[in-house]
Amino acid sequence: MANKQQMVSETRGIGQLINERRYFEVPPHQRDYAWPIGTVEQYIEDVVGAMNAGSEYFLGLIVLVDTDNPTARRYEILDGQQRLATTTMIFAAIRQWMRDHGLDSEGSKIQNEFIGISEIGEEQDEPRIVMNLNNREVFQEVVVNSCADKVIEKKLETAGRFSSTRRLVDAALRCRQFVAELAEKEGGESKKQAGVLFDLAKYLRDKVQVNCLDVTAPENAYTIFEALNDRGIDLSVLDLLKNHLFREAGASKKDQVQSNWSQMVGRLGDRRADNFLKAFWTSRYGRIQRGRLFHELKRKYHTKAQVLTLARELGDVAETYSNLEIADSDLWRQYGVGVQECVRALALLEGAQTHPILLAAQDRFGQRDMVLLMRRLVTLILRYQLIGRGRTGRLEIKAAAVASAIYTRKLRGAKAVWQELKTLLPPDDEFKQDFGRYEERRPARARWLLRELEGQEWKERNPGKGAQMAPLADPEKVNLEHILPRHPDNSWEAVLREDPTMVEECGNCLGNMCLLDKPTNKKQASKAFTEKRPSYEESEFLLTRAVAEEFGEWDRSAVEKRQARLAELALLAWPSN
Repeated sequence: MANKQQMVSETRGIGQLINERRYFEVPPHQRDYAWPIGTVEQYIEDVVGAMNAGSEYFLGLIVLVDTDNPTARRYEILDGQQRLATTTMIFAAIRQWMRDHGLDSEGSKIQNEFIGISEIGEEQDEPRIVMNLNNREVFQEVVVNSCADKVIEKKLETAGRFSSTRRLVDAALRCRQFVAELAEKEGGESKKQAGVLFDLAKYLRDKVQVNCLDVTAPENAYTIFEALNDRGIDLSVLDLLKNHLFREAGASKKDQVQSNWSQMVGRLGDRRADNFLKAFWTSRYGRIQRGRLFHELKRKYHTKAQVLTLARELGDVAETYSNLEIADSDLWRQYGVGVQECVRALALLEGAQTHPILLAAQDRFGQRDMVLLMRRLVTLILRYQLIGRGRTGRLEIKAAAVASAIYTRKLRGAKAVWQELKTLLPPDDEFKQDFGRYEERRPARARWLLRELEGQEWKERNPGKGAQMAPLADPEKVNLEHILPRHPDNSWEAVLREDPTMVEECGNCLGNMCLLDKPTNKKQASKAFTEKRPSYEESEFLLTRAVAEEFGEWDRSAVEKRQARLAELALLAWPSN
């Protein structure tokens, strides 16, 4: 075996590869299962489309490590985990359909050839693919083992919102749904239904082609990855960086890097690792184009000591990054309810451009400055991005510069940061004008905006009293009301005859919405303004009561007048000073 080539490449069907190599393993430092459901669906649809067209489907490069150790039972998957795991899920879905429809022997063939091998004396089948520690148990339970759809659905209900478990379970369930739908398209005859699934299994076995590259050690693959990337193959920054770290750390520090890398991957869960790496770099060294990220990381961290430092820091910073949008995490709980509300707001407003600032500030600022900073960041995203429709690129450039200045201690507090960031804000008169014609189609965001404005109105009417005394109900229980309904009944006929485009042009204006503390009857929601006014009069919300008090009828001018009033409040709620 000493003369074995260091690298061997061959092209074959992915099912043939799984069947012939028998056993595979995802190494501990590899990321968790990460394909979002849209990617899973696209893969299945592409495969079925190519099968129906009678053509082959090329899935790309898979890199396996053959350690040349006669006692090793499994090939290590260096690249290709997502494709191998998802393909196994499709085979498992076909197997389950066969067993559910009385074709046990056919289901067993698929199980043994592509999913799990029955070993003598073992209660469970030995899986052909062993996932990493985070995914191993659930993959065995919902993919390798035969189970009912209800088991997978229950597993999905209990899976964490940002966990890789949710993505894996969701993918397995979607594969089952797709297989069932494919069979149903053949009509009610079970033989035809089974036939199309036999065809799919064979197609996956023989015609979904992969180029399999075997290497005798991970180190031999590192150069290949970078060479492929240089030649235009779009490899992720995560994969390239992982290869760089393991190569430069060397065999003596491999376990240390592996531990830090696994920690980072586990903390990130299903968040996009390339986004994290970009935020990490930006929070320290300023703005960078994604295409340059790996090259700059490689240049900055190239000695053994430097890559060991980077591996450790990535594990630590990933803990912060993974909680940036989770208001109930320990990261934000320490600052109090006000900061937690800001975290929710930034997530709702899609303020990811602030992530590098938050990473840098978490490392450099104390509690007082963090509290001041968070509210300012909400104001920035709302005034510049949401209402002002400012260019994202300009915001990213400024946020990157500010983050780097925080990290290098050139900006030493929230006030200094705001002096830099406020230069992006539109003038008050422009913000007021933009807010006066703002439309919102997302109910959650409209509720948040109206709750914030309600709080400001309460403070204006109750000077000197704490905002926590305002009658703002649980946001999950607050109901959003469209005063002019999105689907008005005949009682609006006279208004719409005078103004035929009012629903289209005013329906999503913030001035046409209000908050109700009690659910509105769906039938009543479509009724005329005069019929809904009593419920507004009874509301605990000041701005909702004002609709009933100030308007006898509801037309375009009423919407515009109310929105102008909300714009006045917005200037007070999100000031530029």
